[in-house]
Amino acid sequence: MIQMQWIENKFTRALGISIILALGMISIVFGAIHLFTAREISVPPPVLLMAFAIVFVLGSVFFEERGADRIGALIGGGVVAMVLSLVLILICGGVLYLLIHGMETGIDRIVSMLAVCMVIGMAVFNYLRAYR
Repeated sequence: MIQMQWIENKFTRALGISIILALGMISIVFGAIHLFTAREISVPPPVLLMAFAIVFVLGSVFFEERGADRIGALIGGGVVAMVLSLVLILICGGVLYLLIHGMETGIDRIVSMLAVCMVIGMAVFNYLRAYR
């Protein structure tokens, strides 16, 4: 059986997690810039509605299994679905913005943002992991 050795290395795993979190944060920031400058949603409405529906159903079941009453589970599922829909819009908009305006922004600024977001992401990840 083939095993992936890099997952077992805690240094590589921490670096990978911080890079993924940083890329997500940068995409969300540039997605917000794209949303406010272009005044358009970069995700097609059917895809957005399908993602909302799937997360709403899964979130409602999750909260109901955790002991919430039916109304609370529906509200919790709706809140989680709205947040995920917003994150989906922002990340897709951020990727689109970077593809279109990436060179105008400058590679040095993007790399600097990536470095700062890697530090912030690792700090938040360690903080949340400590209180799990």
